[in-house]
Amino acid sequence: MIKGVLFVCTGNACRSPMAQVIFKKLVNNDPSLLSACIEVDSAGTGIGLDSATPEAIECMAEYGLNLNSHQPKSITSDLVQWADLVLVMESRHRDMVLSRFPNAAKKTHLLSEYVGESGDVPDPYLQGIEIYQKCAATLQSLLKNLAEKLKS
Repeated sequence: MIKGVLFVCTGNACRSPMAQVIFKKLVNNDPSLLSACIEVDSAGTGIGLDSATPEAIECMAEYGLNLNSHQPKSITSDLVQWADLVLVMESRHRDMVLSRFPNAAKKTHLLSEYVGESGDVPDPYLQGIEIYQKCAATLQSLLKNLAEKLKS
């Protein structure tokens, strides 16, 4: 059973923290996932900011979610070891994770592929709130599929 899910993007300021809070809400609102005690975290392959972007914060507020206190962090061996599932936003993130943590190969997947779809989740950074909203909608759809997959 999967207990720890780690979402990974580039800077841990947009996509992976949005995925973290969206998925955490899905888990908390589903009795079977909640009873499985699934924990969720996020990290980046490289860090450049000291908080979530203002657009990510605003976009998640539209979902009733709070990213105000999010502090970006880099992926570490401890996080990879903790995670039962490492879900990345882009193929290049998977490549970076596997180059640094080759033992994580069996548990590291492109989010879309893991839920039976394809393609990267495009980076909304510096592209305006509309692109963040589109990214959030994509994540919401993929993460609903992830929740269903983990229940089965």
